[in-house]
Amino acid sequence: MSDAPRLTLGTAGHIDHGKTSLVRALTGIDTDRLKEEKERGITIELGFAHLELPSGVGLSVVDVPGHERFVRHMVAGAAGIDLVLLVVAADEGVMPQTREHLDICRLLGVRHGLVALTKADMVDPDLLELARDDVELAVEGTFLEGAPIVPVSAVTGQGLGDLLRELDALVAKIPPRGSRGVFRLPVDRVFTIRGFGTVVTGTVISGAARRDDEAVVLPRVRPTKIRNIQVHGREVTKAVAGQRAALNLAGLEVDDLERGATVAHPGTLAPTRMVDVHLELLPDEPRALPDRARVRLHVAAQEVPVIVALQEGDRLAPGEAAYAQLRSPEWFVACPGDRFVLRAFSPARTLGGGVVLDHQPRKHRGKRAETVESLRVLHLGEPADRLAQFLAARAHRGMTPLEALVALGGTIDEARQLLQAAVRSGVALVTDRKAQRHHHRAVVEDLENRAERILEGFHAENPLRRGLGLEELRGRLPRFADAKLVEFTLERLAAEGRIATEGNTVRLASFVPQLDAADEVARGRILSVMERRRFEGPTLAQLAAELGEDERTVRPVVEYLVEQGVLHRTKEGYLFRTEDLEALADHVVALFREKPEIGVAEIKAFTNTTRKYTIPLLEYLDGKRITTRRGDVRLPGPKARARDPAAESGG
Repeated sequence: MSDAPRLTLGTAGHIDHGKTSLVRALTGIDTDRLKEEKERGITIELGFAHLELPSGVGLSVVDVPGHERFVRHMVAGAAGIDLVLLVVAADEGVMPQTREHLDICRLLGVRHGLVALTKADMVDPDLLELARDDVELAVEGTFLEGAPIVPVSAVTGQGLGDLLRELDALVAKIPPRGSRGVFRLPVDRVFTIRGFGTVVTGTVISGAARRDDEAVVLPRVRPTKIRNIQVHGREVTKAVAGQRAALNLAGLEVDDLERGATVAHPGTLAPTRMVDVHLELLPDEPRALPDRARVRLHVAAQEVPVIVALQEGDRLAPGEAAYAQLRSPEWFVACPGDRFVLRAFSPARTLGGGVVLDHQPRKHRGKRAETVESLRVLHLGEPADRLAQFLAARAHRGMTPLEALVALGGTIDEARQLLQAAVRSGVALVTDRKAQRHHHRAVVEDLENRAERILEGFHAENPLRRGLGLEELRGRLPRFADAKLVEFTLERLAAEGRIATEGNTVRLASFVPQLDAADEVARGRILSVMERRRFEGPTLAQLAAELGEDERTVRPVVEYLVEQGVLHRTKEGYLFRTEDLEALADHVVALFREKPEIGVAEIKAFTNTTRKYTIPLLEYLDGKRITTRRGDVRLPGPKARARDPAAESGG
């Protein structure tokens, strides 16, 4: 084989129409791998093979089960295919599972394929022609309308060469998926090889992975490392989109994994329990799908129960389409652009399907026209419009280039370019340059307005307070706004002259604390008490009692005086005039000219107070670095010399 296969061919068709026999005749590989399959003569699990076409192009082949009971396995296999080989037995014609498989392939977005009329050696020419007419009628209006219909026999070899040539011609028209998007491999098999370890297989549906890459298995979030990679039995260093690959995963046991899990690179994908979708109900479905219907969602190789929350109307009629939110009690993995199928619980049948629009939505409450419009943009909009909608929907979370890549597909460079264009057009703002996180401008402006309203309210309630503490302001903003977004928002407000920050305090730039006449009277009375008490600093409660006022009346003026630097409050809650503390500091500096250390006695002598106050006063001096504590004594601190005029002059 010239190259590792980059496209995947899937079989489809009714039970016992010869899919597995045809694959074996084309490839030489028997895809029946279970004892039960051998005994019953039907395919239960997915079977895998590889095929080299006459041109030398390689195809991965997924042989899916045809029995109605195993359609869920068929959906898992069809999720990763690029083209389908619809198999119809010439002696039976189109059957129920033929139609269901065709519906599933269409719902999953398969756009290329052809038809093999098997068992052609068992019918006469007239019956073969009737079978051809039956197929043409069945595929009318589908992606297989006008596709080649090739009579074949796996027993005699009739038509196999024609089938290979038709496949070759079709494959030449299908571009390989390339390595666009983030790496994703939905797991369809898990097993252990002695001496090798745990192995998972699946079709790489986007991106690429290399040997020794760090990886994670979702939705359980199991970290691992890709120890080895094989593509159809050949050891390779890299697996890319479109290839069927076997990954040897380090540090995991078979019990840690399950079919339907997704292997990805760390930090690229996250599990979800909710997706926004565009959904269509099959035209031949006998009844409408009601709002809040409970069904089974098949996406990639996963199968989970969901509730269908229609976003418009109370029911979805057969043949119609609508926007909906699918909600599951179980975690699963999906990305925008993923195709999915919905099936009923009982009787088990395919109801419809569609495409995922948003893999991390907020829960929609009620049916709102703006929700439908936003989903329509995600469904039909240009990449720039879809990015703007994702940014608006992500609100305080914002998006990085990697998150934009997951949401929009393409390449990481394209995602960066779209974000840069959004910044240039004024739609987005870069709120964290290191992480390259972007937010919608409207989200930032809303946060700015919220911050201003909070400060306005605070100033109205606290006209004497200098401002609101930064941490308190953050606490009053929406809890989803992280520290970086808040920091960016406040920096913008400050740069625009709308707020001012002083240390850890924030205020409106236009706000200036001012005392009214009553406050001025209270200020004078407070300072009179403080002057009299001097180094016997009162608590707020003691001060209010001396003034004969309620504590709530005195507090605003005291807080104002503290913020203005007129008063100082110790950690114990004692209040002192700043000018008295400055006098104490000057006295201590003078003492250090006479002695190398001082203690409680020296402070007590100067302040004429008890130990109750001298200890807080010494701790104040320590905090100002005028003194340095060593045991029970104080030595000159770094700031003592700076305050000593004699030391400055060299005297």
